[in-house]
Order: sequence, then C-alpha cells, then structure tokens
Amino acid sequence: MNRTYRGGVRPEAPQRKALCENIGKALVALSLGGTAGLASAQQDLRIEEVVVTAQQREQSLQEVPISISAFTSDAIEKNMFSDVGEYVTRTPNASFTSNGARSRRSISIRGVTNFLVSSSALRTATFGFYVDGFNVAGSSINPPIMDIERIEVLRGPQATYFGRNALGGGINITSKKPDNEFAGSVTVDYSRFDTLDTEAVVNIPLIEDVLAARINAKRFDTDGYIENINPQGGGNDATYDYFKVSLRYTPTDDLTIDLTGSIADEEVGMREGVPSGVFSTFAGDVLFASFPDRDGDGRADPDPDGVGFYPSNRNKVNFNSPQNVGTDFEYLVARVDYEFSDLLFTSITGYMESDFFLQGDIDGGSGDYFNEFRTIPRDSFSQELRLQNTGESKWVWNLGLLYAKDNGAVDNKTFVGAEEPFGLPDGSLIDSEDSKEEAENWAIFGQVDYDLTEKLTVSVGGRYSEETKEANIRGFSGALETTLSVEDTFTDFSPRLALNYAMQDNISLYGTISKGYKSGGVQISPFPGAESFDPETLWNYEVGMKSDLFDNRLRLNLALFYMDWEDLQTAFQQAGLDENGDFTLFGGIDNAEQATSTGVELTATALVSENLVINFTAGYLDAEYDEFTAFIDGENRVLDGETVPNSPEWTFSADAEYGFNLSPSLDGYVRVEWSYRDEIESSTSALIQSGFPWQVPSYDFVNMRAGIEHEKFKLVAYVDNLFDSKYFTNAYQKAFSGGLHIEPSFRTYGMRLTYNFN
Repeated sequence: MNRTYRGGVRPEAPQRKALCENIGKALVALSLGGTAGLASAQQDLRIEEVVVTAQQREQSLQEVPISISAFTSDAIEKNMFSDVGEYVTRTPNASFTSNGARSRRSISIRGVTNFLVSSSALRTATFGFYVDGFNVAGSSINPPIMDIERIEVLRGPQATYFGRNALGGGINITSKKPDNEFAGSVTVDYSRFDTLDTEAVVNIPLIEDVLAARINAKRFDTDGYIENINPQGGGNDATYDYFKVSLRYTPTDDLTIDLTGSIADEEVGMREGVPSGVFSTFAGDVLFASFPDRDGDGRADPDPDGVGFYPSNRNKVNFNSPQNVGTDFEYLVARVDYEFSDLLFTSITGYMESDFFLQGDIDGGSGDYFNEFRTIPRDSFSQELRLQNTGESKWVWNLGLLYAKDNGAVDNKTFVGAEEPFGLPDGSLIDSEDSKEEAENWAIFGQVDYDLTEKLTVSVGGRYSEETKEANIRGFSGALETTLSVEDTFTDFSPRLALNYAMQDNISLYGTISKGYKSGGVQISPFPGAESFDPETLWNYEVGMKSDLFDNRLRLNLALFYMDWEDLQTAFQQAGLDENGDFTLFGGIDNAEQATSTGVELTATALVSENLVINFTAGYLDAEYDEFTAFIDGENRVLDGETVPNSPEWTFSADAEYGFNLSPSLDGYVRVEWSYRDEIESSTSALIQSGFPWQVPSYDFVNMRAGIEHEKFKLVAYVDNLFDSKYFTNAYQKAFSGGLHIEPSFRTYGMRLTYNFN
C-alpha cells in the first residue's frame, strides 16, 4: 500500500527560548532521518504531484515560480480545516488575529495585513480571496470549507492573475465539481461543549455525460466555551447553517458550464472573548473614567464584575443584556469554458450579498452603559473574461478583462443605558452612522511565458486598473457631527517579471520582481483635506528553489524575499472630550510613509517509508516601519523602526502521519500536528504600549488524530490543543468595562464519522 499525503508536522514544542536556536538542528535531523528512511524504501514510493491553478491553468506545484502552500482535499480532510485561521497557521510567514467572531479574522502574509476595520461600508481587500474564480474578499474572508478540492495560499503580490488589490497575496479555493457518478457522504462530528457538526454531500447525474449536480448542506451547532453568569444567560453559543449546490453542463466536448450557488447563516450569542483587566485609552480615559482607581496609579481600573480577568478567568463574562453577532451571505458564480483548437475562452460571472450584524450589549459588563445596533449590508458583482492558448508551444499566454462593482452601507446606532454615562438620559443616542459607499473597477491584465531555452523560461505580465470610489456619509459621535460626500479615482499599472531555470529534471530556480497595489479610499475625517487616503504600493523581489529529491521522496521548496512598500494603510481611532466637555469619537485611515519586509520560507515533505510521511514549514520575517508618524491617543507618535503589527518573526508548523493496514479492507492512521507563532503586537496602538495584553506572547499547540478508513466509512478520534496550551492571538477593544477582550484558547476533543455511499 502506497500512501501519499500533504499537510503541515506537530511534535511537542521545545521551550520557547530554545526553539529558534534549535530549529536548525531539528531541520537537519528531519532531513537526515528522511534520507535514511528513503534510501531503503521501495522504488515506486514517491510523493504525489500536487496540481495548482495559481496561473489560471493546471500546473504542477513544482513548476510554478511562486511561493505557494497547497492543501489537497485529502490534506483538508486529515487536518480537519474549518476556518481560514487553520490553514493560514499552516503557511510559513502567515498569521491571523481574531476579533470576537468568525467573520472578524484579520490575515497577515509576509507582514502585509489588512488593517482596515471590518465595520466600514466597503472593505478594500489586501488579498485576493477567490472561491471558484470569484473574488469574495469584499464581503467575506472566511467562507465555509465545504466539499473543497484544493486550497492554495500564494505569497507575494498576485496582480497578474488574482485581481485587484491582491497586494499581499492570493487565496484560491476550488470546490469539487459534479461528475457522472451517483455518490455522496454523510458526516457527523460530536465534540466538547456539546458541539454537533453535520454535513451531507450528494452527487447526482441528471443527464448522462451532459448534466450533473452536486448538493452540499452543513450545520454547526455548539453551546460554546464561554458562560455568561448574569441571570439573562447566554454566552458564545453558535449556530452556522450552510448550503451549496453546483451544476455542471457539458453539451459538447468543447463547452463546459459550471454554476455554483451558496447560502450561509452564521450567528453567535456574543462577540467572543473574556476581559483582560487592561483598559484601552479610549475606554479608560473616556468611557469609564469614573470607575474607581483600585491600584492607586491615578487612573480608572476595569471592573472585575464577579468574573475576574484573563488568565485566571478563561470562560466567564457578565453582561446584562443580550448580544447577537453574525453574518449572512450568499453568492452565485457562473463559469463558462469554451475550447477552440488551440485556445480556451473563459467567462466568470459572480454576484455576492452579505450582511454583518452586531446587536445588543457592547459594554461587556453587568452595568447598563452602552448598547449598539449595527448592520452592514454589502454586495459585489464582477465579470471576468479571459483568453489563453492551450497547444504545445514555446509561448504560453493569458489575456483578461475585469469589471467589478461593490456597494456597501452602514446603519449604526449606539444608545446609552440606565447607568447614564456622561450624564445623558437612558436611551439617548450617542453614536450614529448612516453611510453608503460604492466602488467601480476596470482592469486589463495578462502574462506571457516564453521558453528561451529548454531550461530557461521568462514570464512578463502586468495589470492596469482604474477604480472609482464614492461615499455619502452622515452621522455623529458624541458632539462630533459629520456629513461627507466625496468621490475619488485611483489608477495603477502593476508589472511582473519572472525567470524560471530548470537545473535538473526535479530542481528549478526562479526569480521574481512584482508590484503590489491596493487602491486608496474615502473617509470621514476631522482633519480638513484628509477625506481620502492614498493607495498602498509595494515592490516584491524574490528568489526561490523548488526540488524533488531522492526519487521524488523528499520535496524541499525555499523562497527568499525583500519587499519595499510605501503608504501602508493603517487604521486609527481617537476619542476624548472637546473644549466644551462633550464626548467625541472619530476614526480613519492613516498612511505609513515607508516600510520594508525581508524573509525566508521553507516547506518540506519527506516520504520516510511506505507508511510514514512528514511535513514541515518554517518562516522567518523582519517587517518594520522605516518612516511612520502615527496619530495615536491624541498625539503624533514616531514609529520608525517599529515592527509592523501582526508580523511574527518566526512561524513553524509540522505534521507526521503513520499509516498501517488493519485488514485487507481496513486501513488505520495516527497523526500528530504542531504549530508555532512568535510574539506579535496586533495593532498600531499596541506599538506605544508595553506588557500584557498589548504584546501577544509566542505560542504553540499540538493536535492529535487517529482514524480508521474503509471504502464505505471513516472514523476519526481527535484532540485539538492536546496539552491545553494557554494562548491568545490578540487583544481587541470595543466599549468593554472589563478592559480589552481576549479570545482564550481551549482544548477540545471529539469523534467524526463519515459514511460514503454510491
């Protein structure tokens, strides 16, 4: 039995301080251990080829001159991915932070982070996030992982193929397509906190060799791990419902039409997190300045409120009125592929609607201070046309056109409660926004690859784009009233040059120079002339090696990069009392003048024996501001030389899987997974602070899984965070009377059963 897997190793971590010093030794040991095992392995044993579509055509992962982490359907299933943070964690030099809800993830790749707040009417994405060829980044960066064929995480600018604003990289998700076999599966997963996750898939041939359908439904329901001790009850109980249907129509050998529609309904009983006991300036000096000074430092202190603070409190809150957080979204994607003799024409049409909502208690305590009611509906439409050659030729080319339009609105109202902060009567409206924004984008893009010799290929490409943004905003925050109507247009040309040299059949070197671009925007601003902010641009210089060694039993890929970027877009918020003693609150986008990012990325897969496979990833990153004066807490702060937030210096992941035969029809496996992320500061505000929770400590965790597989069923027992490692990804703020809030880690365990039918 030959077993090939992909995924990312997790033996138990060494001590934090020793980790970076010993990682080189560990890598050598891995390589030597792999070499020894490979030398005695069977001759037909080899790592399977991984096919990617990073350049909009099927190619081997090892042939594409891009630094990519690719997860096949088998790896997705074995790793039990259910959230964007889980496969980002398995990607070198990638990180994420979580801000209290599944829809509030913030991703960083090579130090490039989307700092723009999710509460804005339109989100200008930092990454191209594509599902079946349609960019969903404007409405969601965490779509459900259901019936997926492949996930690709592309690092570095991807303007040529992955569209507008793919400054930091691209995430490409490909769903499984209908075929002409009747088949399906039912999966039931039960785990800690009374969590039940059920999913069903059925593939139905409707007209033989012409029309087929694939239907997928999923429900996730949990009591959650956080308890509200207040009599009103509740906590982070959640229900997620998903439904997806795909049709494939192939009336001729030359024409394929794919239609995919999906509906999602995500709802959580609270914005997840427990109090840290540390006020932000916004909360401590303004919102809850009347709280007692318990530690005698002359400033108000957060209220323990009967639950205490993290880490002594990891699972309790005390809020006095209900809270409801979630997202509803649906999308429809139509793809048409028509093959001529040596050409392929592709049309991708996509439409998406989403509605983020947050309702109820936002002061996070038993006192009735503030309640917020916020909805953010968004919709996106795009039409992409592509033409590419398909025949055997020294020339490989692709040309495309894109039109896209995004709309968004914010309806937000915040009321004071019975505690009557600032002396305002119960029920007074203290913050309100009624805004509508629109963005329209045109682009032309393409790339040409030419084989200069049998070993050397040169690639030249680029994208020209024009984006117009319009905003109409009305609202007030305390005593600050704003009415804004503004329009701005941003244009850009982003080129790309790459060389790929095949040293041997299984070893290639590549070099890339590419530009990344994210358009500017419009905003409310208390500063005259700052009603728009500048585009963000970067240049990425990268060299890499891709190799399959020892008869394709050891795969080593390496990338080194340097990125130089200007006008990095960062978010700021300012609150205080004006000269009349009235409360004011405003936020906006600032541009950091200059920043650089340098790093190394390594991925390795070793098929040690017929039964044992090991994967390993490592990333080193140095991302810092070269020139940046930021407006924080009412002052201009010089942040030159500071590390860019959410940019861990070291990231590691690994997994090891051992497979074995239990009987002629039954296989078993045991796998261990490990991930490590270095310390970070998760926001620009944290750069002027010190200590907990502003500096997020490094952390690692271990997962373990054991399963049996039969043609008709699969059974897996698992433990995530096996050793109950106590960590958090970041601290976030709202109007919390207990201070900044933290989503604590927890250990979970469960069983998953899948039944296959045909």
